[in-house]
Amino acid sequence: MVRLVINKIKRKIRKVISQIKFLKWIDAFLRLKKIQRKFDYYSNNDIIEDNNENAYSIDVINLNATDICNSGCTMCNIWKQKKEFEFSAEELCEILKDPLFNNLKHVGVTGGEPTLRKDLPQLFEAIIKAQPNIHGLSTITNCIREKNVIERIDASIEICKKYNKGFSMMVSLDGVGEVHDKVRGTKGNFESALRVINYYKNKGVSIATGTTISKVNVWGVDDMLVFLRENQIYGRFRVAEFIKRLYNDNRNEVIRNFDKDETYHLILFFYKLILTYEKDPTFQNTYYSIINILSGGERLIGCPYHSNGVVLNSKGELAYCAPKSKIIGNAIQQKAQKIYAENLSELSYIKNNHCSSCIHDYHAQITQNEVKNRNIKSYWKEYLKIDSIIPFSKHEKVKAQKISENMQIFITGWYGTETVGDKAILAQIIAELKLEFGTKTDIIVTSLFPHITQRTIEELDLQVTVIDAYSESFVAYAKGSELVIMGGGPLMDLDELALPLIAFKLAKTSGHRNVVYGCGLGPLFIDRNIRVVKKILYLADEIKLRDNESVRLANKLLNSSKNVVMTGDPAKRFVDQYQKQKTQKQKPILSCFLRELTYEYFRDKNYDVFLEMKQNFEKGLAEFILNKAKEINAEEIRFDHMHNFVVGNDDRDFSRYFIKNYFQSSEVKVSYNNRLSTVDSIVESMQQSQHNICMRFHSVLFAETLQTSFSAIDYTSGGKIFNYLSDCDKLGCLLTVDGISKLGK
Repeated sequence: MVRLVINKIKRKIRKVISQIKFLKWIDAFLRLKKIQRKFDYYSNNDIIEDNNENAYSIDVINLNATDICNSGCTMCNIWKQKKEFEFSAEELCEILKDPLFNNLKHVGVTGGEPTLRKDLPQLFEAIIKAQPNIHGLSTITNCIREKNVIERIDASIEICKKYNKGFSMMVSLDGVGEVHDKVRGTKGNFESALRVINYYKNKGVSIATGTTISKVNVWGVDDMLVFLRENQIYGRFRVAEFIKRLYNDNRNEVIRNFDKDETYHLILFFYKLILTYEKDPTFQNTYYSIINILSGGERLIGCPYHSNGVVLNSKGELAYCAPKSKIIGNAIQQKAQKIYAENLSELSYIKNNHCSSCIHDYHAQITQNEVKNRNIKSYWKEYLKIDSIIPFSKHEKVKAQKISENMQIFITGWYGTETVGDKAILAQIIAELKLEFGTKTDIIVTSLFPHITQRTIEELDLQVTVIDAYSESFVAYAKGSELVIMGGGPLMDLDELALPLIAFKLAKTSGHRNVVYGCGLGPLFIDRNIRVVKKILYLADEIKLRDNESVRLANKLLNSSKNVVMTGDPAKRFVDQYQKQKTQKQKPILSCFLRELTYEYFRDKNYDVFLEMKQNFEKGLAEFILNKAKEINAEEIRFDHMHNFVVGNDDRDFSRYFIKNYFQSSEVKVSYNNRLSTVDSIVESMQQSQHNICMRFHSVLFAETLQTSFSAIDYTSGGKIFNYLSDCDKLGCLLTVDGISKLGK
């Protein structure tokens, strides 16, 4: 009787859970439809064609108060201009009374350098008097003549306060210290800009910095971001563009002239801004658009200057936008609304020929096409989840996809966030598959961030197809491939365990084979994830693991019901070829391959206890490094990096922090590599060094395989690093977190 009651209760609970899941799916669907409706008016055809000039009204003006500047910027030529006619405050007021500006919400007062105008406050007052319903005004300054800047902006702020209008300002800041001064062509400008920023921060004025990225400062943007964070300054970043009003068409040596490494570096950087810094969705969308353009795609956002904005220069001349529009008329001599209405062919020309490739940071909502793409990805993200609310049977509607008649192999995993070690894993797996099945084999690799994996493929010259993990292609290729592989990396506590699980399920329903290829197991603390890993192993036809401890754990999960073999980490076999052709000569260098100590390996501790341990660990680690440098008579301590992407923590960020906090008084030269890491660069660095201090798992693997002198820091607390060194009989190189932490107490 009790069992019947319990079963009845269970059925009710399952029914309620099912209803909740259904309601969650309906809610998600309705949210997506709401987003669709919200952005409906942002399409690729948002220019209004209307012969009635009174139909035109804009709400934002880019007001170039002057056409001269007192800097010498490397990405601009406006400072080469001579002063000509500039409208007076009275003339500006008359211009802005035109019906074109009746719905005006915001005016950005720019230049040149707007504070070169003594009557800047009067310009602000003229704007407000002409359009008393305006919401707010802003300005941007280079802060070169800081006394004049403060005097004239203070007066402008008072005008805005007098009329109860919002005011904000931006300071151009293109790098830290000498980097900024070099970009701006003005010595001491960084310090003057910083004084102005602090002055207005202390006054509570809404202030931000604007960093324009060109060939000159491309490798300094991470340092700039660190500086902003440390000084609690909000900043935005843009990529330098060819802009007509800046007369910079001949600056192609510094504008949008990035090489492949610089381009990829910027892609990583804008992801960092999106994922860890910028909170405003509008600006995040701008950054996604920049990433897409840098990757060879098109602009993903609209532009307020398609229909809602206009540029007005200091001569009274109008243009549809700053980057590409020619001057369409003079608003002192002719009605602004009439000028706007009679030159729409220029606006259409710009839109049809320039907008899709324009990287300028005019912020707007995403395009219709991007709304559609995001809705589709949201669906597949919901489908490809461990606890998906979308029935698995939905995959039956997706047709299996083949690239050709060749043998097709589908590799999934954590690609898209790969470290240098993961790159070596993928390269070796593909090499071994080609050897086994022939060079004409078609290989598909799924990626969490396809831009990242595409770089890996190009870097290693691999002939594979990269697809977005969260897409219909995931299902289509998994169903159409004769072999499905979970390719390297750990089966651990990650939500992305859904990817190999679903891929293996799809392969089984299609009658194909599954292989776990060179993976490790753990850390696994969450019961749900343990069950998922167990299911993945049961669905596998072959299980090849990277260490003996993973084999032991797999046999425990499977009750020894399947054949599990230890084949080692594929990265080790890939790196071994470098050892066989070793050419590097050692130098008196101590190289460090560190990572931030993170909480996932210490969940048995209270978080506050972990933070205290982390601080002691960092102090102890710094002391160990300095002692080791002294022991081997190193002339340089060099920090190199196994990982450059913010997802998984960019090791360069930790090096900047670590050096600044613990190595300022080092008697030994300290350096860090802020460039991109490759398998080749890491191998070269390790082989040149007299000793390597390794913390990332694959840095340990690289150092051991290359037969270098090394120390290994086991941040996994008896996990994969301990297991690897145990299998290699190299436990003598092991250093524990507790042992190092004691040095810091």
